[in-house]
Amino acid sequence: MVRIKHRYLLVDILYPEYSKSSSSSSSTPRHVQFHQPTADTLTPGLFSKLLRDTVSDLFGDYGVGKLGGATAGNLIVKYLSPATSTLIIRCPRAVYRLVWAALTYMHSVPTASATKHKRDTRPAVFRVVRVSGTMRKAEEEAIRRARREVLRTKGAVKQGLDGLLGGIIAAEGDDEEKDFVALDVDVDGDEDEDEEDEG
Repeated sequence: MVRIKHRYLLVDILYPEYSKSSSSSSSTPRHVQFHQPTADTLTPGLFSKLLRDTVSDLFGDYGVGKLGGATAGNLIVKYLSPATSTLIIRCPRAVYRLVWAALTYMHSVPTASATKHKRDTRPAVFRVVRVSGTMRKAEEEAIRRARREVLRTKGAVKQGLDGLLGGIIAAEGDDEEKDFVALDVDVDGDEDEDEEDEG
């Protein structure tokens, strides 16, 4: 029997436009304002539908067919955390770049005031931070990034270059262990041959 191989995309939802209430308080760090929580109206099913619609708009019938047809059952949001604005998307290995491209072109999320007839949206950026062959590796990276954000918010982490270029990250008092990140995106290509797929 042939096992269908998948890729898991760990995605951060970022909010580049600050709300007027959060920008007025100077005590809140800027990176916290950039990593705001997402409204509870964004559900895994709604996000899957928005992503399928974006693939359809960008790539037409070809893109929908590559995802698995009109229902696109192969495109699943396995994890969505509104508190950390993090999600994990499972898609077929052959089309993960197509899904990544569609995420690049998505530019908003529904807000809490959105209703069935009126859809209010909020500008957002969807940043793929890791592509993995297993769900476990994507979860571990999500936990590691959440811990780093908590430490960064508390002011316990010193950073070098940040953002797209990466940087050197070291905790105070832990100078021996330094983690160098060459790029902000980590792609695990051959991982799924070694480990069993979970999901």
